[in-house]
Amino acid sequence: FTCGTSTVTYDGVTYNTVQIGDQCWLKENLRTTKYNDGTSITNVTDNATWTSTTSGAYCCYSNNTSNCTTYGALYNWYAVNTGKLCPSGWHVPSDAEWTTLTNYLSANSTYWCGSNSSYIAKSLASTTSWNSSTTTCAVGNNLSANNSTGFSALPGGIRSFSGGSFYVLGDYGYWWSSTESGGSNAWYRYLDYDNANVGRYSNSKRGGFSVRCLRD
Repeated sequence: FTCGTSTVTYDGVTYNTVQIGDQCWLKENLRTTKYNDGTSITNVTDNATWTSTTSGAYCCYSNNTSNCTTYGALYNWYAVNTGKLCPSGWHVPSDAEWTTLTNYLSANSTYWCGSNSSYIAKSLASTTSWNSSTTTCAVGNNLSANNSTGFSALPGGIRSFSGGSFYVLGDYGYWWSSTESGGSNAWYRYLDYDNANVGRYSNSKRGGFSVRCLRD
């Protein structure tokens, strides 16, 4: 296996890989409908069911399967917490492993926009699909300058934990970590079309976010 050239096929989908620092990532958001033991992940389309479920579930943005093909699926944190969401030999990154990524980018000026070491969002964001911003160094400003890492992050939007509605496709991408933040929340990272920083926050485990896999 050579990270960056080798691919990973999982549940019928072939994913490219990318090496960033000492880490090897899948280059696309996950869109598996099964865990790595072959059991199916529940596809929840109904809003009320989505907001009440405390077991693993996934959906496509607006329940449109073409959005899963383009942006990957949205998973609740309970699916992440099974430890079986990523292909064998891969895992959903912890909060600390996400920090390893952002620290590496902040330590290498190649990945900055301008002279600010925290302006690293553009280096992770794809050159397509982001809504346009007039803010200098924001992800959505001058898309051709994005993606120096090859991470190819897309604005896949979210599904709300409170109402089950879908939001912010084209504006934001949110990615789960495997790390809890209190009993009902877990940490995630996000990119915002109108911002230059990589955001870190915690949210309800019932929310639907994108997932990236990291090699063990």
